[in-house]
Amino acid sequence: MRIDTLEPPRAPARDGHERPPATMTYPVPCGRCGRVVQVALSALRAPGFHDLSAQISCPDIQERRTKSDRGLLLMMCGPLQQSLAERCDRAEVELTAPSRGEARRVVCSIPGVSVAHYTPNEARSQADMWQAHGQARLAARLREAAASAERRSLIPIAVAAGVGALLLAAVGGSFMLLREPVASTATLPQTAEKSVSSSGPPRVAPPLRAAMEQAVSVAAAPPPAVSREAPSDAPTDNPPATQIPDVTLVAEAAPAQASPPAPDPEAKIRLPDVVMIPGGSFAMGGTESSEQPVHRVTIKPFALGKYPVTIGEWKECVADKACADVTSGPDDNPVTNVSYEDAGAYLAWLSRTVGKPFRLPTEAEWEYAARGGTTTKFWWGDQMRPGTANCSGCNDAGAAPQLMKVGYFQANPFGLFDMGGSVDQWVADSWHKNYQGAPSDGSAWMEEQSYVRVIRSGSWKKDASYARSGSRDRYDGRIRYPTHGFRVALSL
Repeated sequence: MRIDTLEPPRAPARDGHERPPATMTYPVPCGRCGRVVQVALSALRAPGFHDLSAQISCPDIQERRTKSDRGLLLMMCGPLQQSLAERCDRAEVELTAPSRGEARRVVCSIPGVSVAHYTPNEARSQADMWQAHGQARLAARLREAAASAERRSLIPIAVAAGVGALLLAAVGGSFMLLREPVASTATLPQTAEKSVSSSGPPRVAPPLRAAMEQAVSVAAAPPPAVSREAPSDAPTDNPPATQIPDVTLVAEAAPAQASPPAPDPEAKIRLPDVVMIPGGSFAMGGTESSEQPVHRVTIKPFALGKYPVTIGEWKECVADKACADVTSGPDDNPVTNVSYEDAGAYLAWLSRTVGKPFRLPTEAEWEYAARGGTTTKFWWGDQMRPGTANCSGCNDAGAAPQLMKVGYFQANPFGLFDMGGSVDQWVADSWHKNYQGAPSDGSAWMEEQSYVRVIRSGSWKKDASYARSGSRDRYDGRIRYPTHGFRVALSL
């Protein structure tokens, strides 16, 4: 799973080291005007405004223009640059825990700006970019984390190599053990006969029987007990004949026991991508009676699914027998026909798998993210525009409504896709007929005795009025419906 604001495609370098992307954009809160501004970063030039309109409306830039400072096309305003620098100083860099054989990744959290997961090479590329912008401390931490991730990834390989060497030595030793009795019998037949007549069975049998008993105990022991026994740590006073057959006999008995194959180290599971949403305040509500009264809500920074949860991501939960198999279609289509309770089951599974407390967004968080810092009915304006949302009659008036893959239409200013149309999306809140008494801190507004939950976004079967940022609807959370889906959220 990647947590980021934007991930442009890029080709790997010829030397295998991934180069920094041409341009990355990050939402940075301005310390002066309070706006969240998209800042373009590149290793090739200084940070600057991503959108010319944001630069034109910047109070600091306007003041400088009145002083005839014309060299401002690509620069950032002073307060915005200072805000980015302060957040980089507070950035946290850590490693993820490996999951299902997946290598550790580097997690870089810049408060109020982004939370991103990188491979070691990607982390080095990001370090190069931040180094170019004077953020030497952050760059050094990224490089150190990348090196640590690679070192920890090599530990299982070293252990596997040691076990492989032990098995190879065991095979060679077993041949020596099995051939030893044959050679002594052929060379000294009379001695062997005397041994049989006077002392009973040959002395070769007891060591082999003991070896088999030890082999059973080794097979029953947990794997770490075997991996810790390196050849250099073995006691020197024990003869090798009693140690080597243990591993050899276990290897020969493996087919009969039909032990499960080792997990594929390259196996990965599909997890939702999430986008860092900066905190802020906004006017929540609209023109319908259920959207009244319009009220001011303050939202803390959080992460939200870049897309609605897809069928491919849902299948991972089904495969783990933690979710019901309730949908079908292409893997990159949004999952549908899920109830509020189904969404809760998926989020519980995802939280266990990733080790983070995933949840549904609150209704206030969803609307704040859908607006993307705008105040119009839709994030692009007050009128429906063809090619911006998957809703009935919103594109080709004569075409039948059809569900499309996630990300088919343009993202909003926060980098979120399908925040209007596509699928109805469950949010955490219980349904209330209006906003009278609604919380102002962005928290979920719950009613313990109610099963009716809020849904947002509209769907491909509903008209443009349902795709408005302020539009809200409801449904029984225990019941599945063919247009209902959801997206994940995560507190920061």
